[in-house]
Amino acid sequence: MSAEFHKELTSAYDRLFCVPEFGLDGQPGAGFGNLGYFTPATTDLNTACGQLMDVLMARITRRDGLILDVACGVGGTTKCLTKIFAPEAIHGINISARQIELCRTRVPEAHFQVMTAEKMDFPDQIFDVVISVEAAMHFKGRREFLLEAMRVLKPGGEIVVADMPFCSEPSSFTRVLGGQELYPNLDSYRALWESCGIQDVEIEDVSGPVWRGFCAHVRNTAFRDLIAGVTDGGTFQERLHFAEKMNALPVLAYVIVKGRKGQKGVSSHDGR
Repeated sequence: MSAEFHKELTSAYDRLFCVPEFGLDGQPGAGFGNLGYFTPATTDLNTACGQLMDVLMARITRRDGLILDVACGVGGTTKCLTKIFAPEAIHGINISARQIELCRTRVPEAHFQVMTAEKMDFPDQIFDVVISVEAAMHFKGRREFLLEAMRVLKPGGEIVVADMPFCSEPSSFTRVLGGQELYPNLDSYRALWESCGIQDVEIEDVSGPVWRGFCAHVRNTAFRDLIAGVTDGGTFQERLHFAEKMNALPVLAYVIVKGRKGQKGVSSHDGR
């Protein structure tokens, strides 16, 4: 990741996430920064984000050892991981020192460090699970992250990722989404994972309940709050415009991907 992009990304998300009242639907935030997983019964973004974590955690079969939360944001995802791992077994990394401080407040028993996903300062074969929630589209690039994940995973370790691969370059939100790695189809995306030595790769397209569900939620809550007199016409139009831009992003699919490291392991020099 270039220093310029690193600084731009950190600045943008610090302004967005590092406020107690953050919530795209007007509700107080709970430390999440993702799109969430919506069902017909979901009424707020915090619930949806918790549901996305439940879906991801259900893909993790191991319940012991150490887990790494890559690009942990301000700690909402990390706090969810305490449902299945002891807090002291959880490690989180992020490129923002300000966000890491909030993580330490939210999950004080866990371990947090400022670090990039593409070049981690961990020894080989230390973690049993690596998880990353809706951050890989910011990495420069995915291959470096996946190779690092394989390096720090123990033989037989698991990796679970929520990702949004793009099929063409976005024209909106270019400050944080510009310079995408592009994939014509999910087969090419799968090939990337397998080329990094990841075995038993499973890819699930959850665009409906996540990406489309989020866009619908933003639109619905905009109308709801306008009718209730909670927001004015200007805010209503801003939220509708945001939903339209999100919906128009050239995303190939919103996917949940699971894989594992082979029992033979990978040395610190393999594939690097």
